[in-house]
Amino acid sequence: MGIANLVRGRSDFRLAEYTSGIDFRRARYEVDVSASKDCESVDSVPPQKQQHVNPGAVMGVQKAEAAAMAWSKQTAYMTYALIWVSFFILALQSAISSNVIHSAYASFHDAPSVGTANILSNVISGVLKLPIGRLLSIWGRTEGFLFFIVVYVVGLIILAACNSPASYSVGYVLYWIGYDALYLILDVFIADTSGMRNRAFAFGFASTPFICTAFTGPLAAQSFVETASWRWAYGTFAIVAPAVMLPLAAHFRFYQKKAQRMTLYCPQPSGRTPVASLIHYAREFDVIGAFFLMAAFVLLLLPFSLASVGHTAYKSGTFIGMLAASVVAFGLFGLWERYFASFNFVQWSLFNNRSVVGACVSTCALFFSYYCWELYFYNFCMIVYGLSISMTGYVGQIYNVGSCFWSAVFGILVYVTRQFKYTCLGFGLPLVLLGAGLMIHFRSTESGGIGYIVMCQIFIAIGGGTLVIGQDMAVMAAADREYIPMMLSLIGLFSSLGAAIGSAVSSGIYTNTFPASLREALPAAHKDEYLAIYKGGYTKQLQYPVGSEIRAAISHAYGVYMTWGCVAAVAIMGLAIPAVACWRNFRVDNDPDNDQSKGNVI
Repeated sequence: MGIANLVRGRSDFRLAEYTSGIDFRRARYEVDVSASKDCESVDSVPPQKQQHVNPGAVMGVQKAEAAAMAWSKQTAYMTYALIWVSFFILALQSAISSNVIHSAYASFHDAPSVGTANILSNVISGVLKLPIGRLLSIWGRTEGFLFFIVVYVVGLIILAACNSPASYSVGYVLYWIGYDALYLILDVFIADTSGMRNRAFAFGFASTPFICTAFTGPLAAQSFVETASWRWAYGTFAIVAPAVMLPLAAHFRFYQKKAQRMTLYCPQPSGRTPVASLIHYAREFDVIGAFFLMAAFVLLLLPFSLASVGHTAYKSGTFIGMLAASVVAFGLFGLWERYFASFNFVQWSLFNNRSVVGACVSTCALFFSYYCWELYFYNFCMIVYGLSISMTGYVGQIYNVGSCFWSAVFGILVYVTRQFKYTCLGFGLPLVLLGAGLMIHFRSTESGGIGYIVMCQIFIAIGGGTLVIGQDMAVMAAADREYIPMMLSLIGLFSSLGAAIGSAVSSGIYTNTFPASLREALPAAHKDEYLAIYKGGYTKQLQYPVGSEIRAAISHAYGVYMTWGCVAAVAIMGLAIPAVACWRNFRVDNDPDNDQSKGNVI
């Protein structure tokens, strides 16, 4: 393998940069490197069209550049077809899983490890995006893709065969780690194969499978449960998913090998022993720094997630202790990166870039705002407006369908206008604020019918679709190609942070408003029943007929909860205004000199 020589060369490369005071990576020239005797050309390439990968780039970037140089424009379009199909399989499986997962642990749903597994899967999969992003840079996109296909499939197999809380927990965590990693890697594939001007549309196009599966997924899940079993809902995709995704990995691998034959990319053997290679990669990957950072974020996110489901209280020693431990872990991470790490896990200079900081803050605020009211939105629609389960599901899918559809439309707008900042600031952000603000008013049947809630959801969906694509574009435009996986991982981490804290805030609002409002609104003869109604959830609450005094009191309590949830959503989105305003106004062009779009890309 050629990683060792390239890394050793990169040390001299950085020394030369430091000595001369010149940033060679940003210099507007390219050095042609002749092939070694072990990498003789097989495919003839006209000299005037001969290109080479960036010799100063990390291995993952070199492999991505090599594949894009070796294929034709038509092949690039075929690559997108394979990526879209892979996204479709992930979207379909996720939609089916969300409808059959309750059957998977129906016999042991009271076990504490089940709830803990659900929380840990969200936290760990979000935190692991940072080391996964680093892995894709120093190892390679295709190799990472193959590894996490295995993780994803193993998780599906364990879920299909689980008969206990322990096996369910292991399978569910592995499944979500693999799912989120594959989603991230497919996003990186898109970034590798698209020019900056087309990238917003490419990301929007990749989200369109979720439009198809929003309504077909529940139908497929029902068919699995009625005709086979919930186990086959997972077992089927343990077979289908690799069959669909492996051709994409083989496709990239084939063109990497073709680039080697064309002498566009020529790896060299490292000459290291296995032990030396292990030590080298541990330093390059910064394993200790990655451990401190993951531990810090897990300890920060986990107590909020536990509080959102009632496993701990904000004033408990567990909650406070975990937050204190997270502060210590962050401190250890900073000390290690400052004084001991041979290669920094995070490129700190990027945090001096206002676009990166603004995108991370606005991402956290957007997900915080959404989950402030979303946690009990399903119950709210069924109780207050008397919707059926299917109609409630359709209302709940408005954001997914609307944001995915609009993200593709926004991508076309970016292509035409060649900018995204002011569309996010003047259009997307106000729509999110408008939708959440109007929900404060239309929180009950007295203020209007369900149609007004649907209108608010459409506003939030269009605004959210605009902001999500804009945030991705902001960090990618601000970073070199080597750091794009890390930047996308950072956006994913801050979205997980916002979602976890937003859910915890929503749970706190519900706990502190719903019971008191319910008891106050109940008739005098039924005030003692408020605790049973509260703890019974929507299944017990639906037992009271529409129009009865008790049902009206329950609706009133949900209205109070939604009022304060939406107030919190609007308030936190206020932070997104300066965050988006501080982005640089990038002009996105398909510049042939731009190192983010080398080779035949779209």
